[in-house]
Amino acid sequence: MDSFLRDLDRERGKMQTDFENLERHYQRLHEYVGRYVRQTTQEWARLVVSHPASTLLIVETTRVVDEQGYQQGYSSENEPIRLSTLALASGQTWDVLLSPTHSKAVTGADYHGLQQADLIGKPRFADAWTDIEAALADRQLIIYGADWSRQAWRTVSGSDLLANAFCLHNKCREYYDEFYDLSLVKVLSYQGLEVQREELRDSRDRLPLLDMVVRNLAAGMPKKVQEPEPELADGELGDHPF
Repeated sequence: MDSFLRDLDRERGKMQTDFENLERHYQRLHEYVGRYVRQTTQEWARLVVSHPASTLLIVETTRVVDEQGYQQGYSSENEPIRLSTLALASGQTWDVLLSPTHSKAVTGADYHGLQQADLIGKPRFADAWTDIEAALADRQLIIYGADWSRQAWRTVSGSDLLANAFCLHNKCREYYDEFYDLSLVKVLSYQGLEVQREELRDSRDRLPLLDMVVRNLAAGMPKKVQEPEPELADGELGDHPF
């Protein structure tokens, strides 16, 4: 029995040693992958800040609802109500407000600050298409939250102008090794700028901050120490990429 117990202890010790070696190997691999991803993200940012076609795009959206605010026909889809751009190389900006194509009311004012009254008399997406195409065609588009924007785009357009847009949100996730709950507010804090969510409502104010984010990635700015964000209550602005 004593011999059996000694053998059991020896095997347990070997297993513990193997586990510790595996954990060290995983940690080294994780660190290597992290360095590689940060390096490739930095190289990507360096390329886009100098490319003459690189353009930041913000697609502000509203949920498709009826006059009473209920989702009808288009389920949980969203549609664009504002498009704003900033060319990284030249600093040139462009901005257009759009009257909803499908929705009978405007939602999401906490994100974009727009009300129904702000869009009265503005063209619908199809009516503004000539100007939209001229502003976005042949541009290398960069969107913070590209998947969200593409979904809203598909609600009103059959165009694939956003199909190849880079997602700046995903680039930040890779750079900071955080794939959940990485808001723009948190990204800015990692870059040393404390900005409240309400300061980001107007897309014209958000564009220069996104420009700064890309340039700081290009410079390889290290992550600043950041205090934990307060947890959001249920239904409190948590699902939107901004």
